[in-house]
Amino acid sequence: MRDLEAQLIGTRRVLTAFCDIASALAAPADADRLLGLVLDRASALLDADRATLYLIDDATGELVSKLVVGGGEQTIRLAVGQGIAGAVVQTGKPIRVADAYTDDRFNRSWDGKTGYRTRSILAVPMKNHVGQTIGVLQVLNKREGKPFTDEDENLLGVLAMQAAISIDNVKLYLAVVEKNNVLAQVRHTLERKVDFLNLLFELESTMSRATDQRSLVQPLLGLTVAATRTQAGAVFLLDQGGTQHNLFVFKREAPNTVTEYLVDHVMGAFLQAIQQKGPVSIEQVRRRSKATAEQSLMGLHARSVLAVPMLSEEGDAFGALVLYDREDEAPFTEDDQELLRLVAANASTAISLLRSRESQRVNDRLSTIGRLLSNVLHDLKTPMAVISGYVQLMATTESAEQRKSYSELVLKQFDHITAMQREVLAFARGERTLLVSKVYLQKFFDELRLQMEKELEGRGIELQMELRDRGTARFDQAKVMRALHNLARNALDAMTAGGLLRIEIDRDTEGLVLRVSDTGPGIPEQIRGKLFRSFVTADKANGTGLGLAIVKKIAEEHGGKIDVTSSPTGSTFTLHIPQTG
Repeated sequence: MRDLEAQLIGTRRVLTAFCDIASALAAPADADRLLGLVLDRASALLDADRATLYLIDDATGELVSKLVVGGGEQTIRLAVGQGIAGAVVQTGKPIRVADAYTDDRFNRSWDGKTGYRTRSILAVPMKNHVGQTIGVLQVLNKREGKPFTDEDENLLGVLAMQAAISIDNVKLYLAVVEKNNVLAQVRHTLERKVDFLNLLFELESTMSRATDQRSLVQPLLGLTVAATRTQAGAVFLLDQGGTQHNLFVFKREAPNTVTEYLVDHVMGAFLQAIQQKGPVSIEQVRRRSKATAEQSLMGLHARSVLAVPMLSEEGDAFGALVLYDREDEAPFTEDDQELLRLVAANASTAISLLRSRESQRVNDRLSTIGRLLSNVLHDLKTPMAVISGYVQLMATTESAEQRKSYSELVLKQFDHITAMQREVLAFARGERTLLVSKVYLQKFFDELRLQMEKELEGRGIELQMELRDRGTARFDQAKVMRALHNLARNALDAMTAGGLLRIEIDRDTEGLVLRVSDTGPGIPEQIRGKLFRSFVTADKANGTGLGLAIVKKIAEEHGGKIDVTSSPTGSTFTLHIPQTG
């Protein structure tokens, strides 16, 4: 009866062990826990001191196991055929050893390292579902010095099969997980590419309808910032013909607004991208105590910046496209850089085409106006010659002195008209002619005063003229007179309700300084940066947009310059004419 009871208890232990292992198999990803359970149950069921597991390394073909030695973990590596475990793999059959020290296959060195004394050994192969040996499960030292039995061998074989199934399941699970990860990555990449294509298509559609740089840049920045999930974006465009560069800024917090700045130099990430003609990525900018100059201008203090240049067909950089801070606060990726590069390439083409169309329009208009003025002014030569002849006859009629005085004034005006004719024709043709002579400033500005007073009659505008220098100077008298008339006419047009026109003549270390000031409402902000370009006007009814461009050309022909300051209470134009010798 006692023997039967002992058998039942043993059978229950075996069944309990297998149930535990079967439950653990339900979680195939936790292979370490399952194999640890197999080793624990193997040593318990077979009354062994310990159990060890060897697995074949797919990369090297060696058997690998781990031992704890001196508080640290060490790895045992055996070639197939080496040691008891190696022999099991080589033959594919179980091996039972009653006394390990009498078996030549046993390596005693590990006993020496661990202080353990190996006596009996039972080792069985672990075979997967196709019969391939993938490892060895072994138990050491049957308690009470007994040898391992056939029943022990069968039981350990079943446990080894369970362990092999577990390892196969784990490998299968990991393979499926890896494939799913690869598929997810492929799907993400394809979705990203589709997003790129959709963005580029939408940009192409919107930019092709743009009529100026602002209407082109606004959708460019809005769509790009949304697609890249960033906080802000900016476009910097070099001024082709001057020093006032355009900077457009878009912030996610204000999705319907693009702010435009006029800047006189290239800076920060814009400068790096333009100089390198390649992408620039700057991370952890916020570690600096102060924001960079360009970020301060735009009201930003970004952590990371990604910039790419905008290139012409010839490969010259004429601007830069920049993004600031991803929403997830992660660094910019290669995908972000590739997308921004593609967007910049498309935007560069669109901006180049827009500029080309604008340049062609200006050239066509210049050419048309040039031909028109050439014809009109040419046709005026005949009536001017006739009028000049009659005016000269006036000098011989009654009131000779008075008529002579009037005739001289009229003839003088004809000289100015002829000079203006030459000037406008030269401007339209792009010619540069300068007739510099010695000019007596008092006489020159007395004549200007007389002409201006006639023009101011009935307009409610007071003329003040201050000569701080009454000596002589050298310049093209007709052209400078024309420039002053243009500046004065601009001032008069600005003071529709009357005001004060002030003309000052001074001299500094570089030469003559002429200032023309008015008390009008100031120059509109949107045209200040391009005031001296051809055909730029402040919406004047009869304005051509050539007056200030002519003034700038006259100043530059003299080696000088023209400056302007403006406020809601008036504007001042300062003409600098260098004097040498």
